[in-house]
Amino acid sequence: MEIPFIVNVRKDTGLINSKVGIWLFLASEVTLFGGLFSGYLFLRLYADYPWPERALPVLPGLINTFVLIGSSVTVVFAWAALKMREWRKFQIYMSITLVCALIFMALKGIEYKAKFGHQAVQIDGDGPVQGHEIVEGHVHYAELDKDGQIHEVDKERKKEDGVFSANRIAFKASELSFVLTRPSHEAYVKEILKQAGDSHTITLKEAYRVINEDELYKGDLNRTELLESENALIADAGAELSTDVLDDLEDAYLDARSHDRKVRTKFLAASWDWIRDEEGIDEAATYVIEMDLWKERRKEDGEKLKIVTLGPVAEVTFTIDPPLTLVLKPGDLVKVSDVDIKLRDDTVAKGEMLPSPIIMGVDALDFRHTAQRAEAEELDPFPVIEQTWLLTHKAHHGDEEEGHDADHRNEFKKIWDCHMAWLKAETARLKTKGREPSMNDKFRVNWDQIIAYRDVNEELEYDAKMVYEYASDPDDDLVLYSSGLFDLKGFAGANHNEFDFPHLEIPRNKVGFESTFTPRWNTYYAIYFTITGLHGLHVIGGALVLGYYLFFGRKMYDSNPEWLANRVEIGGLFWHFVDLVWIFLFPILYLM
Repeated sequence: MEIPFIVNVRKDTGLINSKVGIWLFLASEVTLFGGLFSGYLFLRLYADYPWPERALPVLPGLINTFVLIGSSVTVVFAWAALKMREWRKFQIYMSITLVCALIFMALKGIEYKAKFGHQAVQIDGDGPVQGHEIVEGHVHYAELDKDGQIHEVDKERKKEDGVFSANRIAFKASELSFVLTRPSHEAYVKEILKQAGDSHTITLKEAYRVINEDELYKGDLNRTELLESENALIADAGAELSTDVLDDLEDAYLDARSHDRKVRTKFLAASWDWIRDEEGIDEAATYVIEMDLWKERRKEDGEKLKIVTLGPVAEVTFTIDPPLTLVLKPGDLVKVSDVDIKLRDDTVAKGEMLPSPIIMGVDALDFRHTAQRAEAEELDPFPVIEQTWLLTHKAHHGDEEEGHDADHRNEFKKIWDCHMAWLKAETARLKTKGREPSMNDKFRVNWDQIIAYRDVNEELEYDAKMVYEYASDPDDDLVLYSSGLFDLKGFAGANHNEFDFPHLEIPRNKVGFESTFTPRWNTYYAIYFTITGLHGLHVIGGALVLGYYLFFGRKMYDSNPEWLANRVEIGGLFWHFVDLVWIFLFPILYLM
């Protein structure tokens, strides 16, 4: 049976079926992206923290804008070629459209890769610093010496004592506590045993016992005797840690807890029957549980339950001899302190935190949050910023060994001084135009500014006086360079392979929060990846449809060229919509 109006238009609407369908579909798409754009603007306008501004590299987005606009033109040319029955031209124009789609997705892939590799750390009290983690070639290993003092292992001893990458958490553990309510600890147990090797023994600190259910119901023994019974022993003290031992402990605990739950349920049901039948109270549960009579009954039940339940212990502790230095990824932990750490499976290691700094090449300083808090307390933000840890901490001792002055300021204080010099010149320049520096200009130092501040000096050192001279001279290009639009080395952001950024070691106790530039970092990036990711899926979907017409449309063309032209027109309408969405996305996310 032939479906009507797939080639010829309807007389009442003047449209073919598929065109009606695509317009209805695009209407739903408008509501989808309209809601996302509205949500973004609402969150930005009412954000209670400094919203990222111009945080994305403009050049890739600008190129992608022209690429999509060009593809919208070529898809129209492809449709026109079909209308004129020129198959070869259709192939050429549609191929250009698909190449544009590939270029767009390739640039988005480069941009996404840069974001997933870009690190940000929230320093307690200071605000975030941005950069790239230094991992390769930077080993940080520490242990306790005979006097109990922490010292760094000599390079010659690294192979003997063990080497691990930087930016891991090193914790010297003497005890491990496992929570038996978790279904499995297998992944972490295997990793711990792998790190322990043959040089450490991890054994159960105390025997794990659970009252035997059959012996409990016989009633021949008291609870102390029941726990000391041979049938109550699940694992003896000194049992070595393994996944099998933990599985046995977990099974025993879960079976006992299941028994106790059933007993409590029976007691609770009996209490409800008693209060309704014998006391004649038939109120809703929310009223009954507030009555003193009910509370007294439950108190009596609690005393009886102590006698008839198995009462298994939910946690077991293993001792490590000698103490083991665990090397873990920060993402494996949910709690870190000087004396214990908690893993994601609720395992707690007790012992001593070893020096585990985050080592990174810093390509941006952001004091906007610090300034915002200072202004909220009616303080001048600049002196507050000057007292932050980032600007006042002592420089690394290695600089002194290389011949630098012993009393030199840390590099980030020098960068900030250069920024203040640039800001002074920039404020004077903007004043002539009746404008003032933005909060972004005042309190944020971008990667290209860090490079520009250093490059004004032939010796590649930060010199605030020279920066001011360059920034004040309209003939010099310091400000132009720092815009970041004229150097392809920074095409997708700070390129740590091309530029040498200052290194920073952040003590673990100074780290408030750390993340790459992913949805985990803040709301801005959550929305950025949501909208651009959804738009990217539309680009891929549209390209697949247009590609199908290019590679498999010949049969349709030979059958009825107008049929294929109609299909390409429908695909082109969708492609124009994808282009239109990006035209809104680019200024909102990249330029504002």
